[in-house]
Amino acid sequence: MVPLPLKELFVPGSIPFFLFMLLPGVCLLFRRKDGGRVGRIWVATLVALYWALSTPIAAVAFIRSFAPDYPPVMSQADARGATAVVVLGAGMEIHRSRGESRGVPTREGWLRVMEAARVSRVLGGVPIVTTGSHGSDQYTEAGLMAHQLRELGIPVDRIIKEEHASNTRDHALLVPPVLKAHGLGQFVLVTSRQHMRRSLAAFRVAGTDPVPSAPEEYVSRGAPFEMYLPSLAALHLSERVLYDLFAIGYYKVRGWA
Repeated sequence: MVPLPLKELFVPGSIPFFLFMLLPGVCLLFRRKDGGRVGRIWVATLVALYWALSTPIAAVAFIRSFAPDYPPVMSQADARGATAVVVLGAGMEIHRSRGESRGVPTREGWLRVMEAARVSRVLGGVPIVTTGSHGSDQYTEAGLMAHQLRELGIPVDRIIKEEHASNTRDHALLVPPVLKAHGLGQFVLVTSRQHMRRSLAAFRVAGTDPVPSAPEEYVSRGAPFEMYLPSLAALHLSERVLYDLFAIGYYKVRGWA
C-alpha cells in the first residue's frame, strides 16, 4: 500500500491511531494508586470505540449521518449533458517480492471503477478519465483503474489516463485541462460517498461544476447478523468518514474547498 502519512496517526479508525492511543493506556496500567483503574478505563473505551466503528451497522449509520447523500446518475437526464466520466483514485495495495512489486486495487477503488463503468454505459459509452499518480512498478492508480475498466468491457479508446495527481486538490486542478484537450466539457464525478463533498468543493473552487455519482457504500451479503459483526471493511469505511470530516475542514482553511 502507499506509505501511510503521519496524519494517519491522528485519524480515529486507523490502525496507527489505535496503537498510538493504546500506548498511554497500557502505561497507566502499571501506575500505582488510581493509575491502573484509569488505564483499564482508557483501554476498554478505546477497544469499545473500535468495536463500534468496525460493525457494519454502525459504519453505515455513521456515513449516512456525516456524508451527504448524492443521488447516483441513473439516466442521461441526471447527467446534465455530461460528455465524460471522471473517476478518482482510491489508492492500491502494493505487494513486493524479490525486487518486484505489483499493485492490486482496494475495495474502495473497485467500487469507484464499477460505478464509473456503469455511468459511462448509461450515458452511451462516454469516455472515462482515470486519475491518480501513486502506484507500483507496474501501474499508477490511473493505470490500474484503466486496466480494471478494460476488464469490465470498456474499450481502450474510451479510457483517458491522468497520472500526475496525488491528492484531491491535484485532481481538481489537473483533470480539467485533460478534458479540454480531448474536447470534453461537463462530466460526472465518481468517488466514494464520504469523499464526494470535499471533491465537489475542490472542483468547484477550481472552476468546474461536475455531476456527482457515488457507488453504494456497503452492501450486505444477506445474513442479518452480519451487520453486527466486526469487519475490516466497515472499520475502513468509518475511518474514511472521519478522515474526510477533518480533511474538508483543512481544505476550507486553505481555501481549496
